[in-house]
Amino acid sequence: MRRGAAGRAIIPAVDRQTASRAHDPELYASAFLVVLAAAVAVGAWRLGLGRVHDPGPGFMAFAAASLLGPMALGLLLRRALAPPAPGDHAFATSRWRVVAIVLGTLFGVGFLLERVGFGIATFLMLLVLFGAVAGKRWWVTLLAAALVVGAARVLARALGVPLPEGPLGL
Repeated sequence: MRRGAAGRAIIPAVDRQTASRAHDPELYASAFLVVLAAAVAVGAWRLGLGRVHDPGPGFMAFAAASLLGPMALGLLLRRALAPPAPGDHAFATSRWRVVAIVLGTLFGVGFLLERVGFGIATFLMLLVLFGAVAGKRWWVTLLAAALVVGAARVLARALGVPLPEGPLGL
């Protein structure tokens, strides 16, 4: 090992890259997804894919695994072969507050849906998502939430899809 002017060891760039890759969470996540896609594809194949006009029980799982596998493999190869930059992974810039708000909102909608109905629960969810998460103006938030709920109601009635109405019938 070479020593620098201050007497400290100089670590070659390859060693730094290898050490950085060993702690890369995206490398582990993509490897896991490759293995998961392969396992799902094998399980789906065993269930039976069916024919083109008569898909079997494993068709959709096989299709999903066929899409996930190559994408995860591409990410795995990119992360394994390319030199990583400092802070270059998905978790470096994560906004955990936004994730918590979205998950809390989804749980809230699940809780409120049968109690207050589709219209009110969806309207409240969109208010939170457009207002707190996306940071839209208040009038844009109200208008967009009302339009989405109204369009969903019109489509549900046109298609004959029953939606939870709640005590107010909305």
